[in-house]
Amino acid sequence: MNKAIASWDNDYARHARAIALLHASHSDQQQQWHDEQQSSSVPIQNGLKRLSSHLYYLESQSSMSPAEFSRRRTLLEGLKGQLSSTTEGGMSVYAASSAVGGGGGGGGPGRSSSGVFATLHQQDDMIDGLAEGVDGIKKRTKSINEQVYSQIGMVDEIDENIELAKQELEDVTRRSVRFRKENRKSVW
Repeated sequence: MNKAIASWDNDYARHARAIALLHASHSDQQQQWHDEQQSSSVPIQNGLKRLSSHLYYLESQSSMSPAEFSRRRTLLEGLKGQLSSTTEGGMSVYAASSAVGGGGGGGGPGRSSSGVFATLHQQDDMIDGLAEGVDGIKKRTKSINEQVYSQIGMVDEIDENIELAKQELEDVTRRSVRFRKENRKSVW
């Protein structure tokens, strides 16, 4: 995967976490913040527009297959739907807009911006831990793959040896049968 696609994926994940935080903090928010939320959702909306533009650019550069483009487009549309339901439902986007780099100030009544950053930092650390685990599994998988390929060569060699042994056994059996036929007439 090239760096531009990885960058898009990282930006998408950051925005998805910010919007998820909005949904999680919904019960802590009050309706009186609704007007302020509408104006503070602008940074997130701008970020989603940037993601959309970047995605179209990646498609125009043939950086990804049409299926990958379509999958990412669907994910982005889902985020836009979540954001619109969040702002229509009276939740605060104040903290989330600051979490994705859009400013926004104090974070409203349920959560301060430092709390949002701490949560995002903790999630990033967890993701890094998962990435290390996946990397370890990848290395073990490569090792197993190498062992399988080396064993395929051994199995092929064993098959050849079995064929040779089978051929030799058939030759010995034929000679034994011929020898018995020739020696039936003998005195023994």
